[in-house]
Amino acid sequence: MSSNFIRIFLKKNTDLNQVETKLSNNLDSNLVLEIDDSIIIDKKIIDFLNSYSKKSKKSFVVVSSNLNFQVHSFTLVPTFQEAKDIIQIEEIERLIG
Repeated sequence: MSSNFIRIFLKKNTDLNQVETKLSNNLDSNLVLEIDDSIIIDKKIIDFLNSYSKKSKKSFVVVSSNLNFQVHSFTLVPTFQEAKDIIQIEEIERLIG
């Protein structure tokens, strides 16, 4: 089974507003957001990601190995492969329902 998803990278010099726009325009898509390890993830970013995950109608997985906030409502994994696996599992769960 193949899973369709959109992959977005958040790198050090990426404009956060562009990422927010991409996320907001893809509420009906499975989405993987990969956060570069060089980015310092502050409360503002966590709050936005929590807000997005509540609005999203599909899977939303964040890939980061240095995110250590205890309170978040999105799925957090350390590798891209794990993100793909989560999306596939959630797609199967939606199918059987």
